[in-house]
Amino acid sequence: MTISKNVKTRTAAAIAGLGIAGALAVGGAGLANAGTLPVTHPGEPTVAMTLTNHTNKTEWLASATPGSGHWVQAPTRSLAPGASETIVSVAPNTSYETVFVNYRIGAFGPTATYNLENVRGNVNTNMTGTSGGHYFINAPHIATGYPNVNVSYDLW
Repeated sequence: MTISKNVKTRTAAAIAGLGIAGALAVGGAGLANAGTLPVTHPGEPTVAMTLTNHTNKTEWLASATPGSGHWVQAPTRSLAPGASETIVSVAPNTSYETVFVNYRIGAFGPTATYNLENVRGNVNTNMTGTSGGHYFINAPHIATGYPNVNVSYDLW
């Protein structure tokens, strides 16, 4: 008994697809997207913040809060030079979410504050910035609006 070429091809494609899906699940931390997060209440705020460290110093987590929400993917303890991370939170029992993440730039350097206010009619990053030194955060790029906000920050 022989298996047709079509069945072999479909089986190979299915196995390859499972392998790709597995690889994305293992290495896909940066693939988070606020619009794809599981929500328990329609219209609840979700946030995906991608931070990239373009400096030559490691960023060390000083403090972080998901505001009225909770972390789906919390900030890491450190963000190496040239590295990126995506921080994800969701606020299932409220209509707004204000997220703050503070990293110390180097062991004793200034603080980089990453902020996102996710509220109907006023999605903003107004409290984002550095506390001193020659570092700055590029004007964050807000890719999507309320309630599912995706934003990118670049520390230079």
